[in-house]
Amino acid sequence: MAAVHHLSDQALLALLKQGQESAFTEIYRRYWERLLGVGYAYTRNKEAAEEIVHDVLLRLWRQRAGVDIESLGAYLGTAVKFSVFKALLKEKRRSDIRSRMPLTESSASDEDAIEARFLKDYLDGVIENLPEKCRLVYQYSRGEQLSVVEIAERMQISPKTVESHITRALRTLRHSLSRVHAIIFL
Repeated sequence: MAAVHHLSDQALLALLKQGQESAFTEIYRRYWERLLGVGYAYTRNKEAAEEIVHDVLLRLWRQRAGVDIESLGAYLGTAVKFSVFKALLKEKRRSDIRSRMPLTESSASDEDAIEARFLKDYLDGVIENLPEKCRLVYQYSRGEQLSVVEIAERMQISPKTVESHITRALRTLRHSLSRVHAIIFL
């Protein structure tokens, strides 16, 4: 197979789905350092971060046929964050058991907080990957609570265009949320 280092992420994903090991090797090479940085930022432990990143990438290879990814970097980054959160939660539970304290209600609320943080980070990544105008319209609409007319005036576009961007952003978010379980089980 020809060199894959020049291929786009989407091209690599297509080859990965076909079982091309060279595509997986390139994804590993391309994202290892970045994902390690994400893992280390949350764990502050190089070995733990390396293990998490390795596991996420290995699961990508094992489940390659069933993945539907739009943004490889965002997908892998989110998968690493979620894996870190799961590992931290697991360690907290072990710590609670070791100290022979029964698991308290705070354990459930901690898990809810971790899942909420994961979802927020995931959706922020999806929003960040929207086309620029679509992202701005969405942020004005949902973040600043501006009306369609106010957004149209601010951006100097028609109200119909604003509505179109909002519809596109919401459709993308809904689609991404329907796939979030794939990341959780990745």
